[in-house]
Amino acid sequence: MGKYKQKHDDDLLKNNLLGMTSYKDLEEAEAFVFLLRAAQIEQKKYIISLFTVDSFKQLHHHLFKDLYPFAGQFRDVQLIKGNTRFCQAQYISAYSSELFYQLNKEPSWKSLQEAANRLAYFKSELNMLHPFREGNGRTIRIFIHHFAFSRGIKWEYEKMDREMYLRAMIHSVTNLEPLRQIFIDTISYRK
Repeated sequence: MGKYKQKHDDDLLKNNLLGMTSYKDLEEAEAFVFLLRAAQIEQKKYIISLFTVDSFKQLHHHLFKDLYPFAGQFRDVQLIKGNTRFCQAQYISAYSSELFYQLNKEPSWKSLQEAANRLAYFKSELNMLHPFREGNGRTIRIFIHHFAFSRGIKWEYEKMDREMYLRAMIHSVTNLEPLRQIFIDTISYRK
């Protein structure tokens, strides 16, 4: 909470399924619900096997369905965070179709450097799409992790320095190099 414009945060507080009435309680509930649902993915109780717009929406629904009535639905509101204006709501559907088409037509990667370049590109583009009202970063991270894994790449995102990662994501709007370097430092061929 408190990440976007105040009106957006107020709307989240008014429309949560658990009846939370304070931002602090909503943040704590969101963190708890997310951890439970993410653990199901780790335990293979929820499988990500397709990398389509629909599977992306289903992942978001899985992660946030206990908290938000809009889980799994693309937003119809505008989002701005700091100086970053994310994809306008009216263009999300069209741009997501193009982006997921690219993702599914992606040729094999010949090196870890190429994998890092392409993962940085898709991570940055999905972030700028920012299609959900809440939970974009977590959903995108899990989705990209599984996409990389499906291509023989292990992304150990838990090894990232959080502050460097946040700065790299902010810079990825105009410069992918810091994000590429984070991928280079945290990916390897899976065994």
